[in-house]
Amino acid sequence: MGVCTHLGCVPLGQKISHTKGDYNGWYCPCHGSKFDLSGRVYSGVPAPSNLRVPPHRFENDSVLVVGENPGEADV
Repeated sequence: MGVCTHLGCVPLGQKISHTKGDYNGWYCPCHGSKFDLSGRVYSGVPAPSNLRVPPHRFENDSVLVVGENPGEADV
């Protein structure tokens, strides 16, 4: 989910410079928190935890349903 775990700002997708080269990730412009493409937070930034993963389920091998937990469709 695109909500920074520090103060609820919206991280931007962009290339982030690092000593080992450029790579894609998420950057929160408000206070400088950085997340990798999987939403994992880097150390030394204000955000206390990873970006949240929304509820989701796999309907089959080629369909991902976002916004439903597993078992909700059966109700």
